Amino acid sequence: MAELSETVDDKPKRSRRRKQRTKSRRAPVGAPPGTLIADPDAHPPRLTLRLLGEDGRHEIHDGVTLSDVDRLKSGWSKLWLDCTGLAQAGLIEEIGRRFGFHPLALEDVLNVGQRPKAEFHDDHLFVVLPMLDTHDDRAREQITIFFSRDFVITFQERPGDVFDPVRKRIDAGGKRLFGRGADYLAYALIDAIVDGYFPLLETRSEEIDRIEEEVLHSAEQEQLTRMYELRREVRHLLRILWPLRDAIATLVRTDNDILSDDTRRFLTDTQDHAIQLLEMSETHRDTLTGLIELHMSLASARTNEVVNLLTIVSTIFIPLGFLAGLWGMNFDPDVSPWNMPELSFYFGYPTALGLMLVIALGLLWFFRRKGWLGGN
Repeated sequence: MAELSETVDDKPKRSRRRKQRTKSRRAPVGAPPGTLIADPDAHPPRLTLRLLGEDGRHEIHDGVTLSDVDRLKSGWSKLWLDCTGLAQAGLIEEIGRRFGFHPLALEDVLNVGQRPKAEFHDDHLFVVLPMLDTHDDRAREQITIFFSRDFVITFQERPGDVFDPVRKRIDAGGKRLFGRGADYLAYALIDAIVDGYFPLLETRSEEIDRIEEEVLHSAEQEQLTRMYELRREVRHLLRILWPLRDAIATLVRTDNDILSDDTRRFLTDTQDHAIQLLEMSETHRDTLTGLIELHMSLASARTNEVVNLLTIVSTIFIPLGFLAGLWGMNFDPDVSPWNMPELSFYFGYPTALGLMLVIALGLLWFFRRKGWLGGN
């Protein structure tokens, strides 16, 4: 068979903070179930093989072909084959054929954007989990894991993942990874994916706390815009974390011979982490909702204060305007004794100003006494 895993240089990683939307590559309408269609814009695949022995020996082979995998895996207790890049449907189909994967599961590998899930297929388990992009905490990447007691196969959309701690444990000869089956290695990868969410949520908690302090100090429009953005991101994350929690719970509850009792206990701890992430996100959602309502209440209160001040000013000038308008009619008192005799008063102008001042001060005292100016 032609070697399908030859690759070219990896495409440049996406710039940081650029928001990425996951596209789902679907088979044409009417195509048979299990039809594999690769995204032409996907990264070219690259296979990395890690071989582990129970005695602590291990080997790493990067850029291998499937023929190399068949030749090298003999004599090792377990292997981890990582396929980074999903541009070649033929390669993924051949991997599935050699390891006995169901065509529908392989179709889910290429149809990225799947809900997190875990399924038991005959002699192996199939897990789909979303992973945070290590270079852009707003982006998500689908990780697909097939594993049994002696192999782990992972599929990634592009280079860059959260598996470096697991790789370092392998390089350091960690006893648990070498002394247990491949199911423990799969657990370690799943746990790394779940733990990768904590830095994002901790950073988000700090940002929400900062926004809360700013809102209490001075409510601005920019804060409201950012809170709406954060709440939208939290809702998107919740749509991931709910099925992620359920997928891990399915692994813990599934009755099969692939997961040892020891690995199930470790997965229970990962399940607790997923529940903790879910609770943190729900807290963020509720906090943001409360802050948005508080922001609007403060803005409304500030508007009411302005309206109240303008109303007071208008109320003060109503009687003053009435007097000014009354005396501005200028009916000649020489024509009739009824025509504003006060216009001839020697101290008429200062008397009018004094009367207006007394009225204004009287109204201010009245408003102050009522507490409408902030006083008691």
